[in-house]
Amino acid sequence: MRAMSILTTAGFLLAASAAAGAAPISNGGFSRADSYPAIQLVQDKKDETVKQKVKRIWRKFTAYKFDVACPSFALALTRTTCTVNAKNRDVARAKCQEEYLLCQIGNAK
Repeated sequence: MRAMSILTTAGFLLAASAAAGAAPISNGGFSRADSYPAIQLVQDKKDETVKQKVKRIWRKFTAYKFDVACPSFALALTRTTCTVNAKNRDVARAKCQEEYLLCQIGNAK
């Protein structure tokens, strides 16, 4: 019984760290952040062509959306939405499952 509780706790911690996107930060990550400006003014933003704008809006409307509940037990601690562009719903669901391991993927409402 004690071994089962230890395995359950380890699985929970693993799922929580995966859902939070915990990853080690590279040493050079902070030094490169200083080279970018903190604020980008709207006037300095590059203009988007009409063709690019139509493509962006089309992708937004045609993307597959799924509800994600982590961990995949009866009591989900975090809920989020996964939006993916793919050939069909099955491929999109597989991409979301790869991104959110040990999570329950359901159709968005």
